[in-house]
Amino acid sequence: MSRFHHFPFVAFFLLLTASCAKKPLEESSEILHLNYPKELGVVQRDKWGWSKTRLVEQAGDRTLPDHSINKITIHHGGEDFPADKDPVKYLQTFQAWCRVEKKWIDIPYHFMIDLKGTMYETRPINLPGDTNTGYDVQGHALICVMGNYENQIVSQQQLISLINLTAFLARRFSVSVDSIKGHKDYTETLCPGKDLYRYLLDGTIVNAVREKLER
Repeated sequence: MSRFHHFPFVAFFLLLTASCAKKPLEESSEILHLNYPKELGVVQRDKWGWSKTRLVEQAGDRTLPDHSINKITIHHGGEDFPADKDPVKYLQTFQAWCRVEKKWIDIPYHFMIDLKGTMYETRPINLPGDTNTGYDVQGHALICVMGNYENQIVSQQQLISLINLTAFLARRFSVSVDSIKGHKDYTETLCPGKDLYRYLLDGTIVNAVREKLER
């Protein structure tokens, strides 16, 4: 029998194997779009200038790990955020810095909340986040409150928005309230800042989310 007799089968097998392999982001990754209730008031990415094209360009030939949400983790920006600072311009500048300077594919957090409590959709939820510290962000939905809460004070509007967004994500991804934590619960850091973290320590955030989920 000719040694080339099985070539069509081998070629088919190699083609099938290649088609099942993980593909680069531009070929394989579908951005998961969440259906937010209108009353939640999330500003979606297309409303502040986010671009999938830039995400694809930054990713290049890299592939990303699988990512299923099972935790919700709260961060702060870690830099003082003055009241007159434009949050949309900040997001655009921050996104460019993350991609150019940090070489990340996008803003490291999935959501950001400004001083007035406005919630912004940032990194796609199905793409794992990034961190400057040593913890594995796979499975984490990352929410960042703009500002430095070692120095600044969390407003009532921010706290309400944080609770509402966390409850939405917990319901959407079936996340246990026991898995709602702060960045510092996973690694050595001051994040999310003492004034924000105290609402995790005293149960304010978790109890409010639990109450919403039980309704």
